[in-house]
Amino acid sequence: MFRSKPRRLVLIYALLIALLLPSGTAFASGNPWYDDYIAYNNVHENDFLGTGDSALLAWGESYLLGSYLEMYDITKNTTWLDKFKTHTDAAVSAATDADGDGYLGWHTARYSPQAIANGNFETAGADSLTPASWTRFQSTSTTAYRSSAPGNFVGSSSACNADTYGFVLKTNGTSWQKLYQGFSYVPNTIYTLTLNAKTNGSAAEGRAYVHDRTTNTILASITINDTSWGSYKISFTTPASGHTLELWLGHNSYTVSNGIAYFDNVALAPSYPFLVHDAMMGVQMARFVRLVNQNPTGLSVYATAAGNYQTFLENEVIPKWQTSSSQVGNTWVNVGSTEGYYKESTKVNAFATTTVLDPLPYNQFLVFAQMLLALHDVTGNTAYLDKATRMNNYFKNRLSANGTAYNWKYAAYQSAVSSEDTSHGNIDIDSALDMFNAGLVFTGTDMEKFTDTLTVKMWNQSTTAPSLSNYVNGTQGSLCRNGLYNADIPSWVKLAQFDHNAWKIAAYQYDDAGFTVDRHIEALVLAEIMKWDPVKLVNQGFELKASDDSTRPSRWTRVGSTASTAYMDSANKKSGKYGLTLKSNGTSAQTVYQRWDEEVASATYVVTFDGKADSSGAGGKVWMYNETTGATLGSVTFSGTSWQTYTFSFTAPAGTSDVLKLYLGHNNTSISNGLTTFDNVVIKRSGDSW
Repeated sequence: MFRSKPRRLVLIYALLIALLLPSGTAFASGNPWYDDYIAYNNVHENDFLGTGDSALLAWGESYLLGSYLEMYDITKNTTWLDKFKTHTDAAVSAATDADGDGYLGWHTARYSPQAIANGNFETAGADSLTPASWTRFQSTSTTAYRSSAPGNFVGSSSACNADTYGFVLKTNGTSWQKLYQGFSYVPNTIYTLTLNAKTNGSAAEGRAYVHDRTTNTILASITINDTSWGSYKISFTTPASGHTLELWLGHNSYTVSNGIAYFDNVALAPSYPFLVHDAMMGVQMARFVRLVNQNPTGLSVYATAAGNYQTFLENEVIPKWQTSSSQVGNTWVNVGSTEGYYKESTKVNAFATTTVLDPLPYNQFLVFAQMLLALHDVTGNTAYLDKATRMNNYFKNRLSANGTAYNWKYAAYQSAVSSEDTSHGNIDIDSALDMFNAGLVFTGTDMEKFTDTLTVKMWNQSTTAPSLSNYVNGTQGSLCRNGLYNADIPSWVKLAQFDHNAWKIAAYQYDDAGFTVDRHIEALVLAEIMKWDPVKLVNQGFELKASDDSTRPSRWTRVGSTASTAYMDSANKKSGKYGLTLKSNGTSAQTVYQRWDEEVASATYVVTFDGKADSSGAGGKVWMYNETTGATLGSVTFSGTSWQTYTFSFTAPAGTSDVLKLYLGHNNTSISNGLTTFDNVVIKRSGDSW
């Protein structure tokens, strides 16, 4: 059972929070993961809505989109698809052809080479008060100076990189007091200026602006008048080559005495598209397209949106990265007959690092592979499948053994660090899962090794205080402390397909009463926790295969049955790609079961499933069995030869240590060759909507 937020307290907690929410908000389900998710989404749903900044889209909005798809899969409530459409429509509308190459897309300056040095004022110049690389204009060390006093700097968001200085600029009432820095630039390119700033409330206000000294014009200007630290951003296009450009920090008025402006984290860089950002958004769009295509009748209302997203991906996103006429050019590389990858553009210098990223890091091109794989499922385009397969082959062929686990680098270029970090590893793992479940590249043995990477090497083996290493080889590395990416594990949770501990690592961590969900990636983790919560059953539709047997649905165990009498059946299913068919042999029970736990003691639960039988008379049976006491808690039998939905209720034991198993089998085991098929087997607490 849960350690820090007992489920018996969840209803009280949820109802109290619900009182603080707008009228009509869906909440207080009794499921802690769902209630935490709703609470977060109600407040933060629109944090990045409509942005065109590709970094915010990739590392924010894409996670929320992914969570909406998972929430639909869990609940079958199309409200989540409506939200997905709203957010994706806004993102597509924000796409522009900023570089004029004929392809729409998004861009950011966050990872590009910085035009400004010492923008966080951490490095001193001639003395401790003077920031290196900056020049004072009419100001002195008493009106323009570095400061580490509390409140005079913002600091770094990185847990391991302390930032303890900001810059203070004061008016004297008689002359401009300024600070400036000249910079070189790429001509005719969009640049973005970002900074943190505040004032002391004086009418002098604060100001940051870009000055073209050659033409004596202001290219961009920001006014600061808030007394709390805020984030400011403005973009502009640089002129042709040969101009002298400068970034200035100052005030809007020098005639006001004692006006103070504070600056920190000043950055100025060219804005470029990034393949990984396009793919992080693109894979969610492609998955939506695939979902709608697989359900053309039930989801027909989304057909137009799906068509628009598919067109956007195929006409804008994909060709941008493999067409010589685009701004970035053709970045695809074939390696031999079976491998390939995307590399850094040779036409634009989009990365701040001096390392030539050839190939790009694994996480950057593997998510592109995921997008191509999903589109192949819709279009049948073999070129998409070929590239997706090549990229994953390239990755697989560079994995190394680490005991029973896998280890791999951040990238394949020579100077890459020796091990991938836990956070970026999410994307690598997700791509391997997609390929395995499609029957491509990765075997069950591979997936067991990836699972051991998490459960044997990275995890500290605690469920009361679960923590993960910073790197996939199980080490802290040179970072200041371990566990930096504990919460950033949406794809690692999916390894619960092979090992229940993957769910525990996330669930017990997020269940802690002191844990607060405050990022979109954490919302996605919550959705994955819900999806793999054993109290609801997992792999309910038999869509995912086990690592050791491609005919057996993951997390379901055969009892008395074999691959020929209990198997995933693509020809007989109510929805999705598979159902589970049991074939009777006339002499012994042919069954499968799933261990059921995390229940609330003495609570009432409802089992719902779809089933059909042939005309042999073998029929079907589903029952909840208490292995500890030998008692059947509830059951239902059926004999209908067409798909019908069946249900029964049962009460969980008063003690939560009993071993409980949900069984699927035949009603009459004396009949030979009777075929019975099951699908969408779900357990819900009485009163739950899903």
